[in-house]
Amino acid sequence: MPALPYKWKALITVAMGTMMATMDASITTIAFPELTRVFQTDIATVMWIAVAYILVSSSLMLIFGKISDFIGRTRIYTVGMVVFTLGMAACALAQNVEQIILFRVIQALGAAMSIACGTAIVTEAFPASETGKGLGMLSMAVSAGFILGPIIGGFLLDWLDWRSLFYMRTPIGICTFLMAITLLKKDKGRSGKIKLDIIGTLTSSAGLFCLIFGMAHIKTHGFTSPIVLLFVGSGFLILFLFILVERRATDPIIDLSLFKNRTFSYAMGGLFLFFLAVPPYILIMPFYLMEGLMLSPLEAGMLMAVVSMVTIITSPVSGALSDRFGPVGPSVFGAAATSAAFFFMLRFDLQTEIPTIILILILLGLGVGAFQPPNNSTIMGAVERKRLGSASALIATERQVGISLGMALAGAIFSARQTMYQDMLRLEGMNAAQAIRHAISPAYQEVLLISVFLTLSAMVFALLSAGKKTKKKPKRAVSILR
Repeated sequence: MPALPYKWKALITVAMGTMMATMDASITTIAFPELTRVFQTDIATVMWIAVAYILVSSSLMLIFGKISDFIGRTRIYTVGMVVFTLGMAACALAQNVEQIILFRVIQALGAAMSIACGTAIVTEAFPASETGKGLGMLSMAVSAGFILGPIIGGFLLDWLDWRSLFYMRTPIGICTFLMAITLLKKDKGRSGKIKLDIIGTLTSSAGLFCLIFGMAHIKTHGFTSPIVLLFVGSGFLILFLFILVERRATDPIIDLSLFKNRTFSYAMGGLFLFFLAVPPYILIMPFYLMEGLMLSPLEAGMLMAVVSMVTIITSPVSGALSDRFGPVGPSVFGAAATSAAFFFMLRFDLQTEIPTIILILILLGLGVGAFQPPNNSTIMGAVERKRLGSASALIATERQVGISLGMALAGAIFSARQTMYQDMLRLEGMNAAQAIRHAISPAYQEVLLISVFLTLSAMVFALLSAGKKTKKKPKRAVSILR
């Protein structure tokens, strides 16, 4: 029996870590109500289990991507898996919410290392003519993680306890680490001494931290609260200083000259807009299904899993098409399909039938799966081989920031508009319970209208990214969905 080619070994190893990470996100979220009850705390405190993870991982991806270009991506990825797994095991031993948050910070440190390098490892492993197909398959692992997370999490919570959500997955982390040290090639990175941009590292980390921290408080404190204005304003100011620093740095974290490339710039812009548009669906759809249509958590979860199941099928197909015909067409189709799905969701109300919802969610899954692999192919195709780690980390950081901002803004707008409609309905004589239920649809529609325009803008950016480098087969195709 012939030996398995290295490209598949690399894909399987990275897919294992990616699926574990995506599963980690959905399993942790489903445990929030249980953690609130067990530790007798409020949901605002428990939410920091997720917020702390996002803050730390987003702030450190760029620097780990830069380091990996010098000392080797396999080494950083492997160490990241060790740190991530240790943090996960420690969470199972936590005695209070504060300890869980601390151990999630450790997890985020490992995740930042692995995310920054994993996609670059697979990019190097596959030949240019096959990376779209191979990394489309990586998207299947991502979607599988999102699907299995709530199912496995619900089962473990019913039969065991919240600690099982962490210790039952620790063996998967150990297995992924063993696969990494035995299957992945030991790359040496670039020659020469590591030149860390200390000022750039500090300003990028501090800027992202302040921005995401401030956005995370919009829902509870409001847009105009001092804490939000202080941190968001400081975040933008520090990030502006970061750009000035990087323009003068001899060996910057981000090579700003990359953005002189039209293909790279427009593809990155489209990626950010797309990730800014999709989170409102993830955040608010459960409220519509459970509080509006009065579905059970299991029924709502199964409906939302439709998107991930369709993405599993669409992603590898889109990646293969981008390898053969170029990434622009599939990217444009994906953004257009996603925008159309959000547009049709504007018609959702309390009388919408389940079959109609399923059809529109299928369209959404088709768009999400079709957009990401070819769009990332466009980005990575414009990057030199020696900068793959930095580019991979930049994509991951932009994705994480887009998701964070999208959720924060969507949550704040939805909460404010729902309260407004609820008060209006109460003035018309409707009781409190009915007012809450009937206020969900119009509030959700206003948020989705923003998503329609954002995804249409992402489609325009995908069209503008068409150029000499993307008309033919791309150099590299990468899907970063974790």
